[in-house]
Amino acid sequence: MDRLKALIERVAQSLRTGPGIRSPGANPNAPPLPMLRPCSWSVGGHVALMAFLLIGFATRIQPDEPAFGTIAIDGVVLDDEAVQREIQRLDDLERAAVIEREQEVERLLEQIEEQEERQRRQEQELSALSSQTEQARRELSEQQTQASRQLSEMQQQQQAERERLAQVERERQQEEERARQAEAERQAAEAERQRTEEETRKLAEEAEAAQRRIEETERRRREAELAERMRREMAEEARQEAIDSGLLDEYKARIRQRIESNWQRPADSREDLMWVVLLNVLPGNEVADIEFEQFNGTDIDQRSIETAIRRSSPLPEPPIPELFERQMRLRYPPTEQGE
Repeated sequence: MDRLKALIERVAQSLRTGPGIRSPGANPNAPPLPMLRPCSWSVGGHVALMAFLLIGFATRIQPDEPAFGTIAIDGVVLDDEAVQREIQRLDDLERAAVIEREQEVERLLEQIEEQEERQRRQEQELSALSSQTEQARRELSEQQTQASRQLSEMQQQQQAERERLAQVERERQQEEERARQAEAERQAAEAERQRTEEETRKLAEEAEAAQRRIEETERRRREAELAERMRREMAEEARQEAIDSGLLDEYKARIRQRIESNWQRPADSREDLMWVVLLNVLPGNEVADIEFEQFNGTDIDQRSIETAIRRSSPLPEPPIPELFERQMRLRYPPTEQGE
């Protein structure tokens, strides 16, 4: 009993003054940082639980018999051999009881560790989803910034072009006015007129060339849109043909077979167990999220199904790329249509 109390005191002292966590690049001579509070509480809870169970059980099994040297039957003091046998019997009883209590403690600790593992997995999944959301937000912000910059540049170019054309028009009008005013100087006016006409011709050619470029750009845009529309239509036709031919049902059947091969179905599951799940599938056929749309089992059944799906990720490759689905619905047991 004293040894058990001393052991508990040493564990408590270790939790108060035990090793800490040093941050990367910290001074090696500086005192370590305190351990994370969740870890301290977890270890402290384990130790408290073990101490409570062991102390309570050790107290319960303390013998009620008198101490050595005071045992007597009908006024006759027992000899040393009888006393030793009685002590051995009590020790055997105490060891058996301690072993039983230790086994019970181990079972409780295993249940606690399983709960902590489930919590860690949920935190990791939440962290992954948060990272994906933040990445998508940054990409959208960058795209919006780039689009705004391009729009601003186009507006500046259009404004500069309008100003240049207005300036050209003003110069042309000024040249014509000078030509009318300099009627007396016909040769100079004629030369000026020809020069103005040449500039006008060049401007017309530039305008025509700009119009041709605009038309060419528009033609290419229409061709690209037509090609993209045709590609989508062909992909949709290929997907529909695969669905009509039963290729999609065969692909989902392969996925169900892999999940069932990894499914450790609980022994007490109901015989008419049915579930419909919606899987969020990433490129590379990795399963990112699982949503139960229909389910008639217990929490234990649900956890076993989720575990089987996670073990089956990545899912089998589709026979054709058009059968890839970001949102895939699976049903168990499958219907006559094979869903």
